[in-house]
Amino acid sequence: IKFYLATPQRERSAIILSVTFKGKQYRRTTKESTLVKFWNPQRQRVRVCRENRLANCTNDTLEQWSQAAQRAEVCFKKSNMVPSLRDFFELVDEEYCKALERPIPSINTLEPPPDYYSDYFESYIARYANARSIITIRHYRTVLNKLKQYEKIIRRRLLFEDININFYNHLRTWIYGQGYSDNYFGSIIKVIKQVYREARDVDHLHNLNGTAHKNFITVAKDSDPIFLSVDELMKLYQLKISKSAVLKEWPELCGEKAVRQRMATCELVRNRFLIGAFSGMRVSDFSRFNESNIVDGMIMMRTRKTDTPIAIPLHPVIQRILESDFDLSKTISDQKMNVYIKRLAKMAGIDEKVTICEHRGGEVKEIRIEKYALISTHTARRSFATHLQRSKVPLSSISRALGHKKVTTTMRYLRLGVDENAAIIAGSSFFKDFEGDD
Repeated sequence: IKFYLATPQRERSAIILSVTFKGKQYRRTTKESTLVKFWNPQRQRVRVCRENRLANCTNDTLEQWSQAAQRAEVCFKKSNMVPSLRDFFELVDEEYCKALERPIPSINTLEPPPDYYSDYFESYIARYANARSIITIRHYRTVLNKLKQYEKIIRRRLLFEDININFYNHLRTWIYGQGYSDNYFGSIIKVIKQVYREARDVDHLHNLNGTAHKNFITVAKDSDPIFLSVDELMKLYQLKISKSAVLKEWPELCGEKAVRQRMATCELVRNRFLIGAFSGMRVSDFSRFNESNIVDGMIMMRTRKTDTPIAIPLHPVIQRILESDFDLSKTISDQKMNVYIKRLAKMAGIDEKVTICEHRGGEVKEIRIEKYALISTHTARRSFATHLQRSKVPLSSISRALGHKKVTTTMRYLRLGVDENAAIIAGSSFFKDFEGDD
C-alpha cells in the first residue's frame, strides 16, 4: 500500500492510493491534495509544519485509507479471489466508511489506543520523528522522560483524565523544587498540552478539557536581550586562535593532534557565528550557508524555519571570511556551537559584567554575570537586528531581513537590557543638563 502525487511537477497535486494485491495493481485518488513542496515521498505523508496546519488532518485521512485497504486485502485473501478494480475499491470504501463511525486508531496500527498518557506520547514522538527537526524531537523526548520521572515520584502512571489543574500545580512545585527556570517549566507544559490536544482532536482518544483551565498556562518570561557591540564582534573576529591561546583555555588537552583539532573547531565556530552576526540569519540557515547563496553581492536564501525568501547585502567581514579560504562545507551542531562560542568570547575579552533578571522557581532575581557566559548562537541574530535598529533602518526592513512574517516578532529582538536602558536614561537631558536649585 503506497501513496504518491498524481502531478508532482505542479504546485498542487492530488494524492493517489496504490495497492498491489496478488500481482495486480489498484490505483485511485484519495480525494485529498497537497502543495507539492509539503509532500514527503519517503514517508508518503504530508510534512507537518507551521505553514501547513491541515497536514495532520490530511495524514489522518491517508492513514484511514491505508487501514481500509489493509482490511479489504484480508477479506479478499480469505475468499481466495483476485477482485476487479471496481470490486476492490467498493470494499475499500465500505471499510473506510465503517472506520468513520468509530474512534480512529492512534498510529499506524489497528491495536486498541493506549490508556496511559505516556504511551500515547511515545506514539506521538514516532508520528513526527521524520517530520520535525532533530532538536524538536529531542525536546519531546526530554519532556516525556521528565514525565516518567514524575510518575515514579507519585508512584502511578498518568491517565488522560489526570492531566488537569491539580496535576499542573503539583508538577510545577516538583519542577521548581529542582531549581529549574520558569521558561523550562513553560516549555514542558507547552508540549504536554500539544500532545493532549492531538490525542483528543486528531486520534479521538478522549473528550476531556483538563488543560482548558485558565491557570493551566504555558509560562514564558522574556529573556534578557544580550547582543554584541560592533567592537565586541571585531574583538571576536581579530582573536588569534593560536596553540598557546587554546591550551590556556583548555589546559587538559593532550597531544598535538588534539590541539590542532580544537583550533580548527574554534575557527569553524567563530566564523559561523560571525556570518550569522553580520547577516542576521538563523543558526539553521547560516549553518548551511555556502557560496551558491551569494548573488551579485547579496546573500539570497529561503529560510528553513518559515520558508521565507531573504536578501541581505554581503557584509565586508563575511567577504573577508570567505576570502580566507574558510571551508563553508564544514558544519557543527548547535549544541557544540553554544558551548564553544562562550569560550571564544571569553578568550576575546568579552567579559564585562552585565545585569540580568533570572526567572527561576517562580521568583525573579537580578544577578551580575560575565557577558560571555550569556552568549549563544541566537546572540548573533539579535546583534544584527540591534545594529540595524541603531542605524535607523525601518522596522519593516529589519523584519524582512530577518525573515519574520510579523513585525511584532521582530520587536521582541529589540528590547533593551537593564544596563543599556540605564545608559540611555543617564544620557537624557533630564539627567545631563538639569542643574537643580540650591
